[in-house]
Amino acid sequence: MKDVIVIGAGIAGITCAQQLKQAGLDITIVEKSAGVGGRMATRRLQGTWVDHGAQLISVKSDSFGRFVRKLQDRGIVQEWTRDVYQLSASGLIAPEADARHTRYCCPMGMTAIAKYLAHEIPIINNARIVSVSHKDDKWQLVTDRQELLETAAIVSTIPAPQFLPIFEEVLAAAPNFLHAVQSVTFAPSVTIMAGYNASNSVPLEWQAIRCINDPILDWISYDSSKHSDKAIQPVFVLQSTADFAKQSMEEPDLEIAGKPLLNQVGRLLAKWLASPEWWQVHRWRYALAEESLGVSCLSTAIPLPLICAGDWCAGKNIEAAYHSGLAAAESAIELLKA
Repeated sequence: MKDVIVIGAGIAGITCAQQLKQAGLDITIVEKSAGVGGRMATRRLQGTWVDHGAQLISVKSDSFGRFVRKLQDRGIVQEWTRDVYQLSASGLIAPEADARHTRYCCPMGMTAIAKYLAHEIPIINNARIVSVSHKDDKWQLVTDRQELLETAAIVSTIPAPQFLPIFEEVLAAAPNFLHAVQSVTFAPSVTIMAGYNASNSVPLEWQAIRCINDPILDWISYDSSKHSDKAIQPVFVLQSTADFAKQSMEEPDLEIAGKPLLNQVGRLLAKWLASPEWWQVHRWRYALAEESLGVSCLSTAIPLPLICAGDWCAGKNIEAAYHSGLAAAESAIELLKA
């Protein structure tokens, strides 16, 4: 019997779990993947790290700034760029002065933050929650490995569309909570990780680019610029628009799903970008909340303590997910005291 089970080992889930552990509670994270980080995802390819989920860290609040500086002191994050260029059919546009601010990256990949936070936190990996019920004063969760887990409270940090099939039935008595979760929709994304011949030179302006009004591409970044081994081979990350991804999510051939992104960056920036030496495709079904709820987290005591947290509650970036995780921990502690 746990005090709290946290579902999802992304930044919100791990931040929440860390706070609960520091408060002296008995907690466990259940994560469907083999690793941690969620959409702060890094893949080891061709001798380097490639971020194929969240691309950078921005800081707005003082509290998150203190957290980032702590990570900086430990060598987990570093300053990356102050400039995100815009790209349209007419070419690259430099950022306005008020849009120039420090963006941070992780030299060992974005997953490094989650790995640091998850140190000494009990995590059950490769386990998906398939059903949930409640008996007396405890939640009962069953995983796809047929494990029965019992807990006094649950914090779910998985995307709302993944949460609903599991919890919809047991939340019939909490219609307002259920309606809020049902209102959240997510946009998909197609991501390309591509490596090029080292003879190709990469302009500084290509480091981070947001595409404007393009039907295919949303984001282009020179991922190698985040890492100390950038001289080995230029590696780029391309991310699609939601509209393009919606059309190709069910395409069984990943090469067919991803090739238009390469062709488009070749047209927009340079021909050689359309012909990498190697490339991989990753599809995110739940890449980004189309509109967040604008609350730090959602909580209910009916039928038992349950909290939802994540970027889809508080915003659309890593800072929002971090703050949501903190709020979820505070809410869980209050509900357990009640």
